[in-house]
Amino acid sequence: MLLAIDSGNTRTKWAVFNTTGEVCNQGACLNAEIATIDFSPIVFGYERVVISNVAGEQCAAELIKKLEPYKLPIHWIKSTSQICDVYNRYSNPESLGTDRWAALIAAWHIKQAPCVVVNAGTAVTIDSLTSDALTTDMLTTDMLTTTNNQAEFIGGLILPGFNLMQQSLGRATAQLPMPASADSAQHSDIFAKNTEDAMCIGALKAISGAIKLMADALQAQCQQSPTIIISGGDAQTIKNNLSGDVTNLVLIVDNLVLRGLFLIEKFMQKNITKSEQQ
Repeated sequence: MLLAIDSGNTRTKWAVFNTTGEVCNQGACLNAEIATIDFSPIVFGYERVVISNVAGEQCAAELIKKLEPYKLPIHWIKSTSQICDVYNRYSNPESLGTDRWAALIAAWHIKQAPCVVVNAGTAVTIDSLTSDALTTDMLTTDMLTTTNNQAEFIGGLILPGFNLMQQSLGRATAQLPMPASADSAQHSDIFAKNTEDAMCIGALKAISGAIKLMADALQAQCQQSPTIIISGGDAQTIKNNLSGDVTNLVLIVDNLVLRGLFLIEKFMQKNITKSEQQ
């Protein structure tokens, strides 16, 4: 059993996976509430921990304080140039956020086809995966021995999330209100009739427009319509708003980052076992 933890900008999500990748237990809290969470392995039965943390040193320190007493192996993942048949084409692969990296790996193993991967939280990330064939001169001998079913992360976008866009307007302007709920806006009517709806619909259209542009660009590159995979707290709101704008298949996948962490840790443990057997 494995405990996977995803500490994002605002909230920390966690799940306990069995050996086949099924979620046995899960939860979430604000980062400021980590100290209140019971991660006891006696309760949840896990033997290892894997963590993606993009929330900074204070959040990392809180997690260490909670987990160290259990004396179990902890793997703090880092983005790499390749793992789990996904190749990272960032100019500096290690600078890619570990949450984005884990989400990309999970998305590829779900679809194994070109896709736009959207994480919709405090920030929105919109990343492209393509299954275009890798040229032989890009591959090492080790890579050539792996499966041919491989993906490339070719790049992506980061923009403020739905609430953050509205909050920035409310804080930086004298007469605009603080954000309204997404559910309060008439999403189908771009001709907003009040200021709150204008801000809400403006934020939604900015995000959905960026997703559509990415999907169109990826389709032009790979000559097939990519699937759009969305995860995060605002996933359903964004999917609802996208439905009239794109013809692509749009999927919501819960716990995409956590699923990617499970796959990364499974891959690492398999390689450790192979090394020990040699």
